[in-house]
Amino acid sequence: MKLHPSFNASLDEAENEIVLKKYYNIGIAVDVPDGLIVPVVKFADQKSLLDIAKEIQTLAERSRDRTVDLADLQGGTFSITNVGVIGGHAATPIINYPEAAILATMKIADRPRVVDGAIVVRKTLPLCLAFDHRIVDGAAAARFTKDLIRLLEAPETLPLKGE
Repeated sequence: MKLHPSFNASLDEAENEIVLKKYYNIGIAVDVPDGLIVPVVKFADQKSLLDIAKEIQTLAERSRDRTVDLADLQGGTFSITNVGVIGGHAATPIINYPEAAILATMKIADRPRVVDGAIVVRKTLPLCLAFDHRIVDGAAAARFTKDLIRLLEAPETLPLKGE
């Protein structure tokens, strides 16, 4: 998102201007018995991947047992939902207003791919990015997704906390 700041933004409709956020608060959708709750990992860019994973686990547990604080459900700047965890193969995520975008991940599965002219089986992770066209256009969304795929395919290139 630091490479693509418009995905960490919101639209101030009263002023008719795009507000770029200087902090990265990532909402993580959590499936609970009576719906979906989206707790927020605050200042995610200042945390290690391990710290983020632990925080997501804690927030998810607190969401499921209904002990999550209201403050943990507010202030998101971008959301991620994982429909693949329950077997989803496709989705059209709805943007969590006032955020600019939401990313849905599907089920990791073996799928046919063409590699050097041959059909081979590869594990793939389909992604779906929904975005507010008032803030981001389709070309920017394609670049964001392309960079995200590049990072996911080479996790050793992921920036360390604070970078």
